[in-house]
Amino acid sequence: MNYYCGIDLGGTKIYSVLCDESGAIVARRKVKTQASSGFDQVFANIITCYEELLQKAALESAAVVKIGLAVPSAVNVNTGILLNACNLGWKNIPLAHLLSERLHKPVFMDNDVNMGVFGEYSFGEASQFSNVYGIFAGTGIGGGHICNGTINRGKNFTAGEVGHMVVKINGPECNCGNKGCLEAVAGKAGMIKYMKKQEEKRGLKTMLSEISPDWRTMVGSSALKECYQKKDALVVKALKRSARALGIAAAGIINLIGVEALIFGGGIIEEMGDLMIPGIKKNVEKYAIAGGAEGVKIIISQLGDDAVALGSAWYAAKQELL
Repeated sequence: MNYYCGIDLGGTKIYSVLCDESGAIVARRKVKTQASSGFDQVFANIITCYEELLQKAALESAAVVKIGLAVPSAVNVNTGILLNACNLGWKNIPLAHLLSERLHKPVFMDNDVNMGVFGEYSFGEASQFSNVYGIFAGTGIGGGHICNGTINRGKNFTAGEVGHMVVKINGPECNCGNKGCLEAVAGKAGMIKYMKKQEEKRGLKTMLSEISPDWRTMVGSSALKECYQKKDALVVKALKRSARALGIAAAGIINLIGVEALIFGGGIIEEMGDLMIPGIKKNVEKYAIAGGAEGVKIIISQLGDDAVALGSAWYAAKQELL
């Protein structure tokens, strides 16, 4: 039996899965990214995550045939170069080659949301559609587009980067250097900045100070959900603002490429999709061109945390070795 490893490199965690030849997951492992500690530490954590995954599966490394690596960046899939992971502060890194050299395995690297959408397209509800677009919202926001089984990467491998679509002119500054990007408005880091500003300028208070005292630097989606359910005014305002921006961006995608289905995933949606999807749908219907959203399915990721890692493992499994 051959096995395939998928590694999802995120801003806060590295999540890996091991799947067999049918795509069934046989083991999972998660470690902290420690992005602030620099590239060498993060790279070491990727290796640790892989090695501990093998231990959990009770398998030798020889059983793993290929590795898929998903990163929060545009990727030149021809050269294995990570182009610009702005949330990690990395540019032009031959990460696929470095990992392949270290683990002595072929490594296939791509954008994380491309891989998440590929996972949903291969194993989730999206498999019934030929033209699908995914928006994954977590600390940041990414997008991916599959049409007739092909990932649309664009001329410079940046197609689908909905997180850097401007949804608010002269809006909050984004890590990419622009202002008003969807990620800066609707991503979790953007929500934190917004709530801090509201707290400082308007004196608004939030229960987050009790539930998650460190919320001004990072907060879990579960804490946001708890505050929302308790009708915390500041959190409710931030989440409604996020849902509106996501709906506006989704409507733009419908207007531009006429997808059959929109898949929403990522940590925010996994935890609070039931709270946010109604607001997203409302704004999709409001901002899509007349008739454009009719019949378009809005789906919450079925694979959850597994989507990106499993998608990258399965993508690697399907690649031919040169």
